[in-house]
Amino acid sequence: MRQATMIGKNLWLRPLRTLLSITGLAIAVAAVVALVGVSRRFEQSFLELYNRRGGDLVVQRSGGAMQLSSGIDERLGDKIRRLPHVRQVIGSLMDMVAFEQNDLFAVIVNGWAPDCPVLDAVTVTAGRRLEAGDHRAVMLGSVLAKNLNKQVGQTVELYGEKFEVVGIFDSFSVYESGAVFVLLDELQQLTNRPGHVTGYVVEVDKNSSSADPVAEVRAEIEKLDPKLSVLPAGEFVHNIAQFKVVRAMAFVTSIVAIVIGAVNVANTMTMSVLERRSEIGMLRAIGWRRRRIVRLIVGESLLLCLLGASVGGLLGWLAIRVLAHVPATAGMIDGELSLAVIWEGFLLALVAGLLGAAYPAWWAARLTPMAALRAKT
Repeated sequence: MRQATMIGKNLWLRPLRTLLSITGLAIAVAAVVALVGVSRRFEQSFLELYNRRGGDLVVQRSGGAMQLSSGIDERLGDKIRRLPHVRQVIGSLMDMVAFEQNDLFAVIVNGWAPDCPVLDAVTVTAGRRLEAGDHRAVMLGSVLAKNLNKQVGQTVELYGEKFEVVGIFDSFSVYESGAVFVLLDELQQLTNRPGHVTGYVVEVDKNSSSADPVAEVRAEIEKLDPKLSVLPAGEFVHNIAQFKVVRAMAFVTSIVAIVIGAVNVANTMTMSVLERRSEIGMLRAIGWRRRRIVRLIVGESLLLCLLGASVGGLLGWLAIRVLAHVPATAGMIDGELSLAVIWEGFLLALVAGLLGAAYPAWWAARLTPMAALRAKT
């Protein structure tokens, strides 16, 4: 009998144990795939938001990324616009609100100036865009409008006041599609931050004669106020505190999953070797070398892990798809999962399989033919 056939047969003859082992591995892999996938998409989607809007630099008050409670004087925006090599400067005030009756607790509110290019960049699917002179008016992202079951002409409550929905829009970014747009001056009034914005996104003219226009503009902005944090968009997104927390959770989950998977495999393969000592002794007696016994045990372990990883990868993908349609998370998760994350899940399962098979394979290889044949099955 070929060794590959024996590997499959040994797992097939113990269906309950094999199924339980695959289930345990699948749950561990699914948790990693879902959490790592969400973590990666958080950063990719947020970075895409800056890149597709031409954002080269992000300007905020120093002290950490995504500071919603601090702000920058609006007059700084005019100073930045006058700097050489600056093509466009977009300022925004950001806040978060909750719609508790709809179980939505972290909805982004963006305050934009009436002439802000972001208002022209989104696709208005119903109603109109915000205009100068609007009072207590909002635009809702398509995801948020669906979750709130709101249409143009209806009202939503923000900061204890009624706002009319004048438009519903769609965006390439899941964050914007799950957000509220209001005019900048109204949000400044409602949040008691008159004349302030959360930060600026600066687009640099890269066709200028400067060797490194982005670095030059960054240095000039930092000279305007030493308390400013001026970072390239990629670095800014990578340093957002919330994303760091998610990355840390994904890392810890991966470590725990490897440990659980390895223990699960070690238990399964140890029991398998214990029950098959006489079989292993017979194989040794007919000439099987120790390394071939090791390959048999490790092969069974890796096949078990590959099956678990396949099921786990599918479960992780389904979990992300479900989260993308649950109102509480639909405005933050777009349901996309990169192939690289799936491969990481498979790699994690293989590492767990190798670690879990190490002791059972070593034990099986050390069995002498005589001792193994004497053992009770």
